Amino acid sequence: MLAGSTSGSKGGGGVLRELVSRSHRRLGAARLAGAAVSGLLGQLAVNMPGGYFGPADSATIEGRWYAAVVVLLAVIGIDAYLSRRRWLPLVVPALYALNVGAFIAPLASDLVVAGIVLVWNLVLLGRFLFPRSTTASVRIAATELDVDDDLGRWLLVNLPAARHLAAVALAATLAVVGFEISAVQAVELLTLGVDLAVMAVLTPFLARLARRGERLPWLPLLLSATAVPAAAWPALALSLLAASLAVGLALLVSHTPLFRELLDHFFGRPALLVLASFVALITVGTVLLSMPAASATGHGIEPVDAFFTATSASCVTGLIVLDTPNDLSLFGQLVVLALIQVGGLNIMVLSTFAAVLMGRGLGLRGEAALAELLDIQETRSAYRLIVLIVVTTFAVEAGGALALAAAFLRHDMGWVEALWKGAFHSISAFCNAGFALQSDSLIPFQRDPVVLLTIACLITLGGLGFAVLAFTWLRVAGRRKIGLAVQVRVVLVASAVLVVVGWLTIAALEWEGSLVGLPVRDRVLNALFQSVTCRTAGFNSVAYDTLNPATVLLMMFLMFVGASPGGTGGGIKTTTLVVLLSALPSAARGRPDVVLFRRRIAAGTVYRSAAIAVVAVLVVAVAAMLLLASQQGGFESMLFEVVSAFGTVGLSLGATAMLDGFGKVVVALVMLAGRVGPLALALLFGRGGETRVGYPEASLMVG
Repeated sequence: MLAGSTSGSKGGGGVLRELVSRSHRRLGAARLAGAAVSGLLGQLAVNMPGGYFGPADSATIEGRWYAAVVVLLAVIGIDAYLSRRRWLPLVVPALYALNVGAFIAPLASDLVVAGIVLVWNLVLLGRFLFPRSTTASVRIAATELDVDDDLGRWLLVNLPAARHLAAVALAATLAVVGFEISAVQAVELLTLGVDLAVMAVLTPFLARLARRGERLPWLPLLLSATAVPAAAWPALALSLLAASLAVGLALLVSHTPLFRELLDHFFGRPALLVLASFVALITVGTVLLSMPAASATGHGIEPVDAFFTATSASCVTGLIVLDTPNDLSLFGQLVVLALIQVGGLNIMVLSTFAAVLMGRGLGLRGEAALAELLDIQETRSAYRLIVLIVVTTFAVEAGGALALAAAFLRHDMGWVEALWKGAFHSISAFCNAGFALQSDSLIPFQRDPVVLLTIACLITLGGLGFAVLAFTWLRVAGRRKIGLAVQVRVVLVASAVLVVVGWLTIAALEWEGSLVGLPVRDRVLNALFQSVTCRTAGFNSVAYDTLNPATVLLMMFLMFVGASPGGTGGGIKTTTLVVLLSALPSAARGRPDVVLFRRRIAAGTVYRSAAIAVVAVLVVAVAAMLLLASQQGGFESMLFEVVSAFGTVGLSLGATAMLDGFGKVVVALVMLAGRVGPLALALLFGRGGETRVGYPEASLMVG
């Protein structure tokens, strides 16, 4: 490292100070360029009827003069930064102040666009007036970067500027292509030029990574090369460049000291890593679904509806405030499907699989966190299990897609439509998401046993969890793990019992209710399907407006239990229920041990199960109280909605359509808690260190 080489000498310190100074100047130039881009795009996007910028997507005389002055000041300021001109302190504040002053009046008519530009330039102005100490920067660089290394030297000089430019270019591209702030071709060409220029800045960094044997840097380079011949279609070229900028920006961020510190912190607490990954996925999904291209009408979806839909898809729930086949375009449906797949498999599993494909590892702390997430003692086995999980998932989904496509062909669908719906429903079913491409879910197929049984099998396989796959893999590999064998037996027995009990009870309660009018075979089949789907998936093949109250209560119990650990569903999990039920006889007999299949269950597992159940009840109770106090709906429908959200099931008695903005946020947060909560609790209460402090024993009267 540098601290042991060049920093020890006066000459080495001078070289380091010069490199840091050059980095600050390039960052200042990058910020100035970003401010100019924000001002140019902002004056076209802002809606100011009757004002000097005029309506959105219009170029007034005043707007053109403003753009000319901004470009002139940006060119002079960038030259002043790079060449150390004396007029730097005059030009840079002038540009920032111009942008701030120009976007004060538009706040009255367009708060969002004008506010973003104004606040951004105020932040940049503040950073210019109160810069960070060069001495502090030198000290940080001396401890964290090796300037004797080619990559380290490039990062020291260029990383802050390149990161800023990549973020600005990506935001501008999303604004122009995704949110369609301007239909003027000149704006698209300008954005295209900016993106290509930024990729040219990133190319030396990507090339250095590629020379080190990393494979991922080739992806943005190939995407950028593909975008050049596609320049005749600006939207396509900009989309390719946006993808390359996103990957390049991610690589830049991954080489920052702050990112490594955060990653080490998250690896130490895997539960936080899981939560952060789902929050990031929901954020990305909300942005994508807010784009006009995601809406079937061509107008942007309301942010709260985009947030709700992104949360429901990422948490594989299936509750909808938008009609998926009618309100979302093909692009919107693809976004939902991608969120379902990533959220169902878990982001950490997919990221590890991608790292394996790219020839990279997670490091020792990352491997330990992954092993804890998968509940595997051997960290080396985690990579192979990850590959097994992902490959098996894709294989099962492909088989289900083909089976469903063949069944859909009998319902007057063409090959393209049948294949698309087959793939969508297969992924949605295996991930236990419950999203469908029919407004009334699977009711049109309630008399098609192939469709119902195929989806029921996919739901079951997805809900069983990776433990079944791990056990099969270990047995094939010739290794036995008794604890895992007990886990698999508990999962299989509990799942079978819940399905059979639910099947028989729903058939008995709904035979003359929601199942009336169907032949005997279809009544039996639909009762079975409802028992399977209300555990985790959220598809419905019968109408719910005539359900018996006893059936509603049974469904809430099944939804609250949910799937099995490591599966794609939510709830408190089948194993939690079994452990708590097994503890009852032991407590009644005064025995301290809980026994399952002639194996003693660790006391810590019993405590975690109780904690998960108690917290789950509290979450459901608090959320139900909030909805009952703020929404228009009955007790039964609101409680059913909350339990469905916590179990990430997606069934509803009609309450979803009645939710206002506050209610949607509450239900969305419950979905996130249901998807992350039980797993996070298992990790947080999992392997804590034993305390050495002892306390006197006390007795309490309970029960």
